[in-house]
Amino acid sequence: MKTTMSLAAAMGTLALTATSAQAAVTSIGPGADLAGTTIADTPGVDRLNIALTTDVGTPFANLAAGTYSVRDFQLNVFNHNTGDSGAGTIAPMLLTGSSGSWTTLWVGDDFDPTSDGVQTAAAYGAGVETFTLGAATDVYGGMFTKLGGGNIVAINLSNGSTDHDANGYTAPTGAGQTVDGISNTNLGRAYAFEINVEPVPEPSTTALLGLGGLALILRRRK
Repeated sequence: MKTTMSLAAAMGTLALTATSAQAAVTSIGPGADLAGTTIADTPGVDRLNIALTTDVGTPFANLAAGTYSVRDFQLNVFNHNTGDSGAGTIAPMLLTGSSGSWTTLWVGDDFDPTSDGVQTAAAYGAGVETFTLGAATDVYGGMFTKLGGGNIVAINLSNGSTDHDANGYTAPTGAGQTVDGISNTNLGRAYAFEINVEPVPEPSTTALLGLGGLALILRRRK
């Protein structure tokens, strides 16, 4: 007995297959739910931090060549309304390089927390915030505070290391900028934040996969 799937059913099956085959989201940074975050930085001081390592995982990601979309920036806000009277904003960034010498890949908008606890600082639409890698690259997550927001983000003083700078640094504003002259490299601490990214499929690859899958689905089977 031979059966033939309708075009509408085939397209629905193909869409489901494509959705389930999407690449997983990659989290860059120590994690917004980093354990042991019981303290925050000195209030009233701007900070720039780039996560290097933690003992609970590697906070950077080796990403293959291609274009990536930033999905969201998440962080743990600690004692936001204590000491700094709720002042200050936070901006996320993604960088390449090594401790003490960095180049920005992407810089997000300023975010002004309104409460304590783990929260999504910014959720971006698909393809709105992107960056492109020409080759496989180690990508690091960072963030900086403005307007005296130094004690907004929770930290763990027992985990890992961070490139850390205080007042006087030049806050990056976009991709391709140098971040160096950092006052405290490999400082022993980890900040509770993460930046989540996912690859953007190449149009040609998506089209070829779609045509091949559709042909396979529509083929008559015994």
